[in-house]
Amino acid sequence: MSTRLERIANGDESAVSEILDEYSGLVWRLANRYLDRAKGEIDDAIQDVFVEIWLSAKRYDRTKGSEAAFIATVAHRRLIDHQRRVVSRRKVSRAQEVQAKISDSPITPIRAAVHRQVAIEIAGKFDELPDEERQALWLAVHRGMTHRQISDVTESPIGTVKSRLRRGLIKLARKAGDETLETGESSKGGVA
Repeated sequence: MSTRLERIANGDESAVSEILDEYSGLVWRLANRYLDRAKGEIDDAIQDVFVEIWLSAKRYDRTKGSEAAFIATVAHRRLIDHQRRVVSRRKVSRAQEVQAKISDSPITPIRAAVHRQVAIEIAGKFDELPDEERQALWLAVHRGMTHRQISDVTESPIGTVKSRLRRGLIKLARKAGDETLETGESSKGGVA
């Protein structure tokens, strides 16, 4: 006797209704778990899951697992994709909000002078970084190289390159924080 997924793969439309009846609760619970902060996405995600189940039914092999496990796996993969899209859209939205705030804030001559002075002092601090961190930052910022390219050029593991970049940026950020305090500007960009 054929499973419902095998029947769907063979074009049996009644099996689609049976799958929906049987597994809609499971898929709904999973969607709520994955998309708990994006309630408006749940219905679309559930629909995508069932479309994917219908399209991938021919890949189901009962010797490798149960029908429920196959459906849960398809649901998991589709819901992870939805979750990533939601997070990505939120990041883009936040970045646009920050950019809008930056563009809306007027650059006064005093603020511009403070920014120039801080930039000059940070550039001076760049030379104080250890050679490996300075080299990695230089290649990333001025040459536009990726982590992999820097790894190849410096003959260092990619994890080491990432660590050097992070340490260098943290050190410069700390120096920038110190310098902005000395020049009277707060770390949030406002004048004290």
